[in-house]
Amino acid sequence: MQSGTQEEKRFKALLPPITDRTLIKTANIMLKKILHPLYVLYQVLFAWWAFILLTVITSIIVIVFGAWLKIKNADHYPAVVWCRLSCWIFLIPVKVVDRDKYVKKGKNYVFVANHQGMFDVITLYAYIVRNYKWIMKDSLRKVPFMGAACAMTGHIFVNRTTPQKDMLRKAINILKSGKSLTVFAEGTRCLNGKLGRFKKGAFVIANMTQKPIIPITIEGSYDLLPKGCWCLHWSKVTLTFHEAIECKGRDTENVDYLMRATRNVIAKDLGADIEPEPVTPPATANEQATAAKEEQ
Repeated sequence: MQSGTQEEKRFKALLPPITDRTLIKTANIMLKKILHPLYVLYQVLFAWWAFILLTVITSIIVIVFGAWLKIKNADHYPAVVWCRLSCWIFLIPVKVVDRDKYVKKGKNYVFVANHQGMFDVITLYAYIVRNYKWIMKDSLRKVPFMGAACAMTGHIFVNRTTPQKDMLRKAINILKSGKSLTVFAEGTRCLNGKLGRFKKGAFVIANMTQKPIIPITIEGSYDLLPKGCWCLHWSKVTLTFHEAIECKGRDTENVDYLMRATRNVIAKDLGADIEPEPVTPPATANEQATAAKEEQ
């Protein structure tokens, strides 16, 4: 009897602990699988058609009132409404964390986010609540109506042949005009849901303009619409805004530091690997000169 009891204990020790959270997670996964065919049917019969119609109407409004008539914020607010209605049409709940805490009125920022899926554009535009422009792939220019609206209202299209000077000039002009800029730092959607390497473009721009960086963590979007998939899988999306990383008083040597600091903030939220970074940013030329005088 004792040996049997010991074997049972060993067997139970090998099993993962079953908690209420585990049971709830398992139940949610099963419920999603059961309801997914109905959700696909809803998309085919209603959601995608409503989304396409809404996209066309919004694009025309933005082109006419924003690009042609130059009415203030007419290039922004219709798009915000379009994106929020799109979330509602597809029944996607979006949770916004700490936006009002860190995004201050009267300031413009470089928003830097990870990129999990195509729906990221919709959720960010719906809930950042700032008049900003995107740096986006040139292929999006070919999307009917929406591509024309984006091109005519000052969004930046880039591809591998785009001269860096042109991209930087346009981005700097946007920030100088008082608007913000949003960049997916990985440059493309991830293939496996994991955080990828960051590219330097956003951090070069922030450093040149001395604008603060607001890191944004996107969670749940990969399960919703991963790369290569055109059918939504219902999932909650969470947008977590983080404290601004200030660039004032730093020179171009700090770009690597800014990139690591921003990535690590997002990586910590996602449980991804954190890159080692210096405790303090490299000293600027002025700081080095001051330190040399004090030593003398």
